[in-house]
Amino acid sequence: MLTSIILLTLNNMDQTVRCVNSIRMLTHVPYELIVIDNGSTDGTIGWLYEQPDIRFVCNGSNAGFAASCNQGVALARGELLLLLNNDTLVSPRWLPQLQAALLSQDAVGIVGPVSNFVLPLQKRPFHYAGDDSFFRFADGFNFQDPGRWQNATSLSGFCMLLRRSTWDALGALDEQFAVGGYEDIDYGYRALRCGLSLRIAGDTFVYHEGNKSFDRNRMDMYAIARVNRRLFLRKWGFNPERLILQLDPGFLPGIRMLAHPHHEPTSAAVPGGWYGVDGSGCVYRVERGVKRPVASYESLLHLGMSMDRVALGADAILAGLAVGTPIRPLTGLMWDYPDSFLARDPGGGAHMIAYGIRYPIHDESSCRSLGLRPEEAAGIRYEQLHALPEGWPIRMDPWEEHELLDHRVYAGPDGRLFYGEGQRLRPIRSDETLRRYGWSRERAVALPPHVFYRTPVSYEVD
Repeated sequence: MLTSIILLTLNNMDQTVRCVNSIRMLTHVPYELIVIDNGSTDGTIGWLYEQPDIRFVCNGSNAGFAASCNQGVALARGELLLLLNNDTLVSPRWLPQLQAALLSQDAVGIVGPVSNFVLPLQKRPFHYAGDDSFFRFADGFNFQDPGRWQNATSLSGFCMLLRRSTWDALGALDEQFAVGGYEDIDYGYRALRCGLSLRIAGDTFVYHEGNKSFDRNRMDMYAIARVNRRLFLRKWGFNPERLILQLDPGFLPGIRMLAHPHHEPTSAAVPGGWYGVDGSGCVYRVERGVKRPVASYESLLHLGMSMDRVALGADAILAGLAVGTPIRPLTGLMWDYPDSFLARDPGGGAHMIAYGIRYPIHDESSCRSLGLRPEEAAGIRYEQLHALPEGWPIRMDPWEEHELLDHRVYAGPDGRLFYGEGQRLRPIRSDETLRRYGWSRERAVALPPHVFYRTPVSYEVD
């Protein structure tokens, strides 16, 4: 089975030569090598002309990662496709082991190795001390072991293996993502949506120096990432960190979790994110289809809540819900907090905590523009914050930097009220609905028209 290895270059000739030599030395299964050069001026093109085993295309300028990979795939003859950065070193048995992880099941769509410079779930500790030391390390690390394979919700594009048939089914990489960044997250999510799984081959290590094309060619990596992240957010409606920073089973194919925050609610679904009190005086927060008892009145105050925002007489709704784990923020354990809440660190900094990820909020105006009230933030210690992965900061234009916040009442341009849930807007039927869930018109957040019209509308809340 032929694997087409597609390598992209933009200067960094020394890196390219090292990478290609490692492929030649350590790849003992059939492969072809295709290089797409994006305007190198350092001798790379002359070197490519001297390599009889490389087919290559020379672009006059930087076409970007997505477009260049698409060019390479168009030239590829293999049944398997491997996208590879040129600032990498492959390792003993790397390709057969990646192939084994991919071909073990038809439902596996894309496979990536572990590395030192990569997305968090693929990252493994390694101190580089020269090429020879890396090859010795990898020779001991790389032994085929399906027990070290694991599912993922994203894979880094620095090294990705997939079937040609998968590429044909999903289509090409999205060339809207400029230069490089987030097109790999986008592609992985497209695979998940098609019912294909992403797999980390934890038994295979490929060295990645990281960001060399950006650094040596003086490209502003942060500015490019910011533009591409916004594109992902507008395309799919949620923060890409939810795929990158953790393994959320709700995104995995074939798993339909009850009331998962990313899944569209059913027509009869009780909304989440509100507080209600039953006839015995017990206060609950409803999340993901269950009711979580709030441990004490002090816990409620700690979360910035007040009894005027707790739904009274909610017995009928609460009675039909199973009891979940208690909300006990005073323990200091993050799983004792709600799914999402506004937090304040000891220095006064604000953070949006949402589904296990913290998003620093740049200033008070950014906070208030999203309808968040800093005075209602829950106090949280630095060690609690640092235990959570950090997402993209909310600043400058927060409506463009962050997904629509769940569990808030929003007002559309014509004054109609909606409830935000799962990055969708659920129309609120009446004032009686507001009272039923402890909501109020006075706290409704006015949605900018462009945000309102791009946000999908879901089932009504009664």
